[in-house]
Amino acid sequence: MKFLRDPLVHFVVVAALVFGAHAVWQARSARTASTILVSTSELERMAALYTSEAGALPGEADMAAMLSDHVRDEALAREARRLGLDRNDTIITRRLAQKMTFMVSDLREDPIPTDQDLRDWHTAHPERFTQPATLTFSHVYFSPDVRGAEASPAAETALARLSGSNPPDSATLGDPFMLQRQYGDIPVRELARQFGGAFAESLSTLPVSNDWQGPVASAYGVHLVQITKSTPAKLSPFEDVEQEVRKDWLEKTRRDANEQAIQDIIAHYEVVIEGLD
Repeated sequence: MKFLRDPLVHFVVVAALVFGAHAVWQARSARTASTILVSTSELERMAALYTSEAGALPGEADMAAMLSDHVRDEALAREARRLGLDRNDTIITRRLAQKMTFMVSDLREDPIPTDQDLRDWHTAHPERFTQPATLTFSHVYFSPDVRGAEASPAAETALARLSGSNPPDSATLGDPFMLQRQYGDIPVRELARQFGGAFAESLSTLPVSNDWQGPVASAYGVHLVQITKSTPAKLSPFEDVEQEVRKDWLEKTRRDANEQAIQDIIAHYEVVIEGLD
């Protein structure tokens, strides 16, 4: 039994064991690489997706079709990776980066703000919780396309009539307008979007009155306006918008935390740009 104590024998035995273990690992890896496992959770995901889109549970034929598509896609994707087709592909890189971003977000628990955190956020960002200024008005429109250079003079003449002792019905004056002739509590910023910033700014400076005023130019032409109500912008009290403040605070905190997590990941890598010293 002396040969059992020979170092060469020990080396051969250990090498054989390592080789055998490696062969077993390779065989198992090969089987894993060549096996497409469709788990129960994956089948449930397919069924849930089908139900959400079709509004009904999938039948056997539907499940068979989805399973066939899944196996086809998985096989093609694996073969593409084996051939290196995933390398230097911008779309794949972006998709993986997107999935990693989602993972970073999902793994992080939402922080719990204190009441003071939310009150401080409300105070620091009043523009987020301010009710916009609004106007209620009627208008008479005069079209440059119809009247050319006479649009403004026609508006002046109509204003004089509306300001007289026996004013006509405003609906009988002016030209057809593609939008409304009356607006109720329209936010000034929406008014600017529809008619142009200069028109909205002009109306904001006019007084509330039953009298007709103008002419006021817009992106469409010339208008006479009757402003019956003007509500200034107002910061909503914290108690009225606490849930909005909480949601806003959480969204901003999540974005900051996710960005910091991503920057921490980037910091693990050395970035080398060829051609730059």
